[in-house]
Amino acid sequence: MSAPKGKMVSFTIDGQQHQVSVGAASDGSTAPVTASTSLADYLRDQCGLRGTKVMCRGGMCGACVVTARVTDPATGQTEVRAVNSCLAPVHNCQGWQIETVQAIGDRKAGYHPAQSRLAQMNGTQCGYCSPGMVMSMYSLLESGEAVTPQSVEQHLDGNLCRCTGYRPILDAFKTFVPEADEKTQQIIKDIEDVAPSGSKAGLCAKKCSGGGGGGCVGCPRTARLASDGAEKWSYPTSLAELCAIIKANPADKTLKLVRGNTGTGVYHDAGQPDGYVSLLKVPELSQVTQTSSALTLGAAVSLSRVIEEFQKLSSTAGFGHFSDMASHLLLVANTPVRNAGSWAGNLMLKQTHGDFPSDVFLLLAAAGGRLQIADEDAATTEISVEQLLSEDMARKVIVSVTLPTLDETKYVFKSYKITPRAISAHAYVNAAFVLPLDASFTVVEKPTLLFGGISADFVHAANTEAFLEGRSLTDEQTVQGALAALQAEVVPTPDPAEADPAYRRSLACALLYKVVLRVLGDQVPAPLRSGGEDLTHPVSSGTQQFDTDQTLWPVNKAVPKLEAQAQTSGEAKYTGDEPAEPDELVAVYVQTTIANGKVASVDTSAALAVPGVAGYVSAADIAGVNNICSYGDTVEELFTSGQVLYYGQAVGLIVADTYRAARTAAGLVKITYTDVQPPVLTIKDALKKQGGSATTTPAAKTTSKQGVRQVIGEFSIGGQYHFTMETQTVRAVPRDDDQLDLFSATQDMRDVNKVVSQITTLPMHKINMSVRRLGGGYGSKLQHPSRVASAAAVAALTVNKPVRLVLDIRTNMTLLGGRLPYLIQYQAEADETTGKISSLQIKFTADAGAVGYAADDTSLALDTVTNVYEAEGWQTEGTAVLTNTASNTWCRAPGTVQGVSGIECVMDHLAHELGMDPWALRQANFFGPDTKFRKGGNRATDYDVFMQMVTEMFSEADIDARKADIAQFNQDNRWRKRALSLVPVRWPILLFARYPTIVSIFKDDGTVAVSTGGVEMGQGLNTKVAQVCAKVLGIPLELVSVKPNMNIINPNGDATGGSVGSDMSSLATKAACEEMNERLAPFKAEGRAWADVVKRAFNLGVNLTAYHYQKPILTPYNIFALAAVELEMDVLTGQYRLNRTDLYEDAGQSLSPAIDIGQCEGAFIMGMGLHLGEENRYDTETGRKLTDSSWNYYVPSSKDIPTDFRVKLIKNNDNPIGIFNSKDAPGTVEKAQTACQLSPEMFVIS
Repeated sequence: MSAPKGKMVSFTIDGQQHQVSVGAASDGSTAPVTASTSLADYLRDQCGLRGTKVMCRGGMCGACVVTARVTDPATGQTEVRAVNSCLAPVHNCQGWQIETVQAIGDRKAGYHPAQSRLAQMNGTQCGYCSPGMVMSMYSLLESGEAVTPQSVEQHLDGNLCRCTGYRPILDAFKTFVPEADEKTQQIIKDIEDVAPSGSKAGLCAKKCSGGGGGGCVGCPRTARLASDGAEKWSYPTSLAELCAIIKANPADKTLKLVRGNTGTGVYHDAGQPDGYVSLLKVPELSQVTQTSSALTLGAAVSLSRVIEEFQKLSSTAGFGHFSDMASHLLLVANTPVRNAGSWAGNLMLKQTHGDFPSDVFLLLAAAGGRLQIADEDAATTEISVEQLLSEDMARKVIVSVTLPTLDETKYVFKSYKITPRAISAHAYVNAAFVLPLDASFTVVEKPTLLFGGISADFVHAANTEAFLEGRSLTDEQTVQGALAALQAEVVPTPDPAEADPAYRRSLACALLYKVVLRVLGDQVPAPLRSGGEDLTHPVSSGTQQFDTDQTLWPVNKAVPKLEAQAQTSGEAKYTGDEPAEPDELVAVYVQTTIANGKVASVDTSAALAVPGVAGYVSAADIAGVNNICSYGDTVEELFTSGQVLYYGQAVGLIVADTYRAARTAAGLVKITYTDVQPPVLTIKDALKKQGGSATTTPAAKTTSKQGVRQVIGEFSIGGQYHFTMETQTVRAVPRDDDQLDLFSATQDMRDVNKVVSQITTLPMHKINMSVRRLGGGYGSKLQHPSRVASAAAVAALTVNKPVRLVLDIRTNMTLLGGRLPYLIQYQAEADETTGKISSLQIKFTADAGAVGYAADDTSLALDTVTNVYEAEGWQTEGTAVLTNTASNTWCRAPGTVQGVSGIECVMDHLAHELGMDPWALRQANFFGPDTKFRKGGNRATDYDVFMQMVTEMFSEADIDARKADIAQFNQDNRWRKRALSLVPVRWPILLFARYPTIVSIFKDDGTVAVSTGGVEMGQGLNTKVAQVCAKVLGIPLELVSVKPNMNIINPNGDATGGSVGSDMSSLATKAACEEMNERLAPFKAEGRAWADVVKRAFNLGVNLTAYHYQKPILTPYNIFALAAVELEMDVLTGQYRLNRTDLYEDAGQSLSPAIDIGQCEGAFIMGMGLHLGEENRYDTETGRKLTDSSWNYYVPSSKDIPTDFRVKLIKNNDNPIGIFNSKDAPGTVEKAQTACQLSPEMFVIS
């Protein structure tokens, strides 16, 4: 029952015993572990196991996944499951055996095959997601479940990756499938030869159990819980004990029943209860019993276990509908969430939050489930699942659900879930149908039609159910009448965070129509039948094609990233992974809750009274200039001095000894406002406010010119959240001599240095900076880190203590902007016969957010709108507006995406209007050998290179044959359509940046250390630098180590961005190494081995350190890409899948082909997200950003990628401007991202 003072919660971590007490700390100090402390925080903060990452804290990203072995109280069997440690309360881990990524393998004991294969097969980029990926795969291997391609993809459905595009991760883990082909087996052998596996590295060997020794570090480990009686945990071991605990709980105290705690991933702000009750040791709640007529599931049975039971029973008479139910449940959340969460917990979310679109509720209700409910006296009653919504559940608990059999000869069961992405997303609309039918398809009794996602109180389509009873589905009037009745009674609640009500109503009707088509089968005309089929996502695969020249090795060789193995083992440290100093404080932002107005007053008294709070800093504490902009005349305040420009703007920082104290205190700061105005949230709103036109003037589509057709149009491209797995992170540590150590996760160290200096008045040389690596960048860590680092610096200098500021995902998404949204308006004329464009006016209007950073972005749109076309006479214009949203910034391919999208939309609009094949119209406008582009190189060979790419694509991707097949498919199917889009892209690149490199040789062993001005953020910069260094010096790659970027070496280097980081860092390294070669040439001529050359040179006074500052190269060059995307869509629902993608990239003579291909794939998938799913939504009245977490902002998952993904780096295109004839691949990939853009328009315009 309730744990007495001093009782220990015991579990093991990596084989070491841990005990956490439920009593107060003996010395009365603030406890590091509280009743709500998550396992992730315990692992990272108390155990120092920072290989386990955290990001979303909602169970949706997978960065925090660990393996847990948990004993089922009903069966006594131990289950091995992947769980989200960010959701699991450490006090709910009683008896668990937990394993982390750092224990299963490391550099000392050897790596686990899951770690080594992921690393060696280029499955990491920034590496922040890699530990979670490894542990998901490790959990599958340890579970005893069969390893198949399907199970690999299923077990990774809860792990997100923004960098790789997933293909190399899936390929690496599919090597564990026993039936792997001969090629895969050879890959495995090569990997194991390179990285031999070891035992589980960090698992305690139990040698500490004897006397005399000091024991293992942390074994045993005891952390004390400070309990003032306001929080407590209880651990009942029977239903009777559970009911007694509920009865004993005072009426004015809240009690939370916990199985997996996964509901907090959905409702973060539910508040802290007064007490917690763990359900994991109550056997009655974990029982599963089956009879010939029913299946009964205990309330604490996990969703994963429910799926397993359904799958096992689905072949048994009367339980056939369980197959459909199991398939549906596999779409609920993801594997780690389903492993921890119970079906009853999901029902209670629906009971508490009526608008929660619970799939579990619909399925159990449609299946006729009966719930057993126990009250505080252990008396049980039985109600239907639907009755739960109106049941008063105070002081009650769900015990079980009983699901009766269903006669498959009389009833048809079918359910649907339509979502923004394939997995880990709540439904736009979900539905479950039970149709009682006779042999003539007559509905012989009232059917069951249940819907979710409509409104809080709409479940049954009662009028439609009544209409269908007694009618035949073969009668068209029946179907039309049912659809009319459903459309009348389905009235979706408008919600700016959800899909448009008109779409949701249409979708509900479409789902009813789909089930009718499915039931009737051959009774309906052949073209309609595919409308009754589900659009599923098959197991994906991919191919990669590139050439390599062994004479250039290690340059041009496909090698794994230098950091890959450290990333997959959790040994790679990121900015937030460094341990806290003894007196270090944690900071949390205080943000505005209006979007347009002024701050009248700020009351911090309640916040400062919270135990552990050290202070509050605001604009009043800024010693210098309250401006986070380092160039031009732009001003954006670090903390508002009064004017509120957007919802979520920074007012100040709370600093405290724990994150929880800081977060609690920040929520208690009271801000009053004045002069509150309606927010301006869109470009059109801003244009109206300026008095300009928000729409394109309508015009006829013919002109007075003979044989010329005109089109006028506009479209928008929304913003995009960067979604780096590592959020904005900084540590500011005051030192003696008025110095400040600043550890910032930034792409632009110089900008951070300058901004912190101007805000704090510290001279730049007093600020010591180093950057080892980033957990993703994509432009998010160019300008934004200066804001976060300056805030931490002001706080640290104010309280004179180290301050750590790590943004949670909601702060990251509301405080900071992302990609600039665009409105693109155009007017074009083209020859009716040839399709040649004779005139074009196109205008790009960007949304800069609260403060304008748009000039560079829109200029890039203007530079790239010409794309691969002859643009003589084209008129282009770029401008920007300000809105009451967070200031937007550069995001992967800034401006380029919009520029290329603009002209490609014009091309498709013209093709549609002229009735031409879209590709034929593009060909009519291609550039020629003599074309002079507005920006970009004009090499004579560019035209030949591009046309070679086109020829190879048409031949190797079977473009013409597939277009014919698609045309036939579309003719044969009314409700399922396919389309093939072929999009070319030209990216003009200029090596504009300035980067230094220092190369140092150690005279005693000949090893080489390099530090460059470029920042490694997953793009492989360090690896390419090392390859170049090894090539130029003529030494093995293993002798080269790339060190962190430091401002003592790189005080004036440019930002790592703009697709030039790897090139410029490599060029600087090459030059430094060539200088070193000149010094060593006399000693090499003596025929000595490398180590002897180095020693001899040193002994004779040769400087073994070379420094080079690479200046910009102002000769631009063009990079080309071509993508063919085949997309299939369910016309009734809008669901889609990418059947195949062929992506051809021009990387010149690639420095590192495997890295470049990975960059191509990842950027393409990020482009998929931009054009096909990701969306920012705002409350139009308050300006609050509604898509502020992984629960409601959807980046592509591993199940959204192309089913067949083929990438090729074209050959025979050396680049004399680039290093070793290469082209900067990150720039190349950013065009690959753009190549996905037309997929949503294909059905309209081609």
